[in-house]
Amino acid sequence: MAKQKRVFIVHAKRTPFSKFGGQLGGFSPVDLAVYATQALFSDISLNPELIDQVLFANVIPSTPDTLYAGRHLALKCGLKVSTPGAVINRLCGSGIQVILDATRLIKMGEASSVLVAGAETMSLAPHLVYGGRFGTKYGGLKTQDLLLDTLTDQYVQTPMGITAEQLATDFNISKLDSDHYAFLSHQKAAQAYDQGLIQPELAFIKKDKVHCEKDEHLRLDVSMDEIQKLKPTFKKDGCVTAGSASGIVDGAASMLIASEDFVMAQGLSPMAEIIDGHVVGVDPKIMGIGPVPAIEILLARQNKKLEEIDLFEINEAFAPQVMACQKALKIPDDKLNIWGGAIALGHPLGATGIKISLTLSRQLKHLKKEWGIASACIGGGQGIALLIKKV
Repeated sequence: MAKQKRVFIVHAKRTPFSKFGGQLGGFSPVDLAVYATQALFSDISLNPELIDQVLFANVIPSTPDTLYAGRHLALKCGLKVSTPGAVINRLCGSGIQVILDATRLIKMGEASSVLVAGAETMSLAPHLVYGGRFGTKYGGLKTQDLLLDTLTDQYVQTPMGITAEQLATDFNISKLDSDHYAFLSHQKAAQAYDQGLIQPELAFIKKDKVHCEKDEHLRLDVSMDEIQKLKPTFKKDGCVTAGSASGIVDGAASMLIASEDFVMAQGLSPMAEIIDGHVVGVDPKIMGIGPVPAIEILLARQNKKLEEIDLFEINEAFAPQVMACQKALKIPDDKLNIWGGAIALGHPLGATGIKISLTLSRQLKHLKKEWGIASACIGGGQGIALLIKKV
């Protein structure tokens, strides 16, 4: 058999994540991804024409051009006209999915370098009108909020927040526990900002009156008392509040995935090696537990023990959701989301998987650690995980 190709995360950048209705709310997902991609190419001085394919992660096509996102990103960033592009949607796992898909393309010999990007402009999520095309016999037109519907699993008629509440019950997580986790997420992110650890990820956006240079959802001055005062959102006596749920934000992330031969030929210094990944289905009513079996199967396939993994980035969809995963896997506090997570920084659906993989790669290098896993739960009942190794 031919020797398996090694595949690397070469470099990545992301825009700041702006709050719902914030500074980036008027940009299309494609244009946000352009900013991140241009910053990526600038950092490593790479000719865009060397890229073989583009994969774009997006969940809510909030503007018409988002349907063409992979192709338009290629054209707007100076890639060859012959470079194909695709849009991938595995809901909250989309960002990790495009990384896995790019890795497979390279291992199969169909590409040497793949640009993967993810973006979401949740502020522009449209309201859909049904019945207007052919008219209605009686009554008014039906209007639906695509953002609300995206965050609700239609199969089980359950908002994502209720699935987190079920995990809180199953794992005996109190509102106080949940609030404390949320407070720590902000605290860790604020500390990382203070130490200049997050800023190198960012591609600043300055256009007209927009000057976005930091994550807008992060509260540097938030107190535990403020978080505790927030009322449950989904269940009368529940845990999940606006303070312990991931932030609804706008943003994009872009990453270059490449083969060892490409890296050597271009004289590039990769951030991390992609070792393996796995996706699995779970009960939709507890969709947030998805990272647990995804990580367990991934580790078993690689003959590794959880204790051998130095750092974990598990997307913080909701505090009790990520806490349940931590409890089930027995992950130490000092290995999980050490620079804060989506509760503090926000969760732009299609961009998140790339963002946490970027952050994890940088954490491994900064702390001189070797192994890391990025993972996310996925609406509809799935989990996805990515295993990487510091170069």
